[in-house]
Amino acid sequence: MLESQSSKLLIVNGNTNLALTERLRDQARAMLPSERNVTALTARFGAEYISDRESAAVAAHAIIDTVKEHLAEASDNKYDACLLACFGEPGIGAAKEVFDFPVVGMAEASIVSALQLGERFAIVTIGERWPGMLRELMRQQRLEDRCCGMYAIPGRALDLAARPAEARSAVRVLVDKAIREQGADVVIIGGAALAGIAQDLQPEWDIPLVCSFHAGLVQAEAMAGLRRPAQSRTRRF
Repeated sequence: MLESQSSKLLIVNGNTNLALTERLRDQARAMLPSERNVTALTARFGAEYISDRESAAVAAHAIIDTVKEHLAEASDNKYDACLLACFGEPGIGAAKEVFDFPVVGMAEASIVSALQLGERFAIVTIGERWPGMLRELMRQQRLEDRCCGMYAIPGRALDLAARPAEARSAVRVLVDKAIREQGADVVIIGGAALAGIAQDLQPEWDIPLVCSFHAGLVQAEAMAGLRRPAQSRTRRF
């Protein structure tokens, strides 16, 4: 029998915007059980918001460096799981190799969720260069047949995030387009700046809308639970 116990979750924002980090931390604390201890870090250097391959490459270095520095300075640095809160997941392979706790990315978590919820999924995100970058990811994962479309809201993600009503309206238009044009039966709302919008809009649609940030939290919780079975079990004879 598994006993409920506290766990420590590390969230790493690969963007350098502190306000976004705080918003993601607050959403995580609101969504997760009260016994979860959530720590959120902001990348020490790089772009305010990752929008192209160059800023993603810099962010990969920044994420590893930021987490390493935090672990060296923290008195209690034992984490059960880490969520890399960037939809492009810069440096995730290196992070999984370097750190001794599970590292979850928002793209992989939301894609796994979408594959379980439907046959064909589409992605809605912000930034003109993201569709090309995401197509590369789909080819690497051999998911071209399951991903039926990618739609990007133009402009700067942080500007749109500062105008929630406008952000919801822009996402609503592209979700409708993905369903009408491509027949998507699941739509991923991808990107830290759009965290929470899928939940806001879900009542308007019959198909599942998957928030990449919330999917990442759920997956990180699952990894944390799988990581500590030995000390959590009581044996009955």
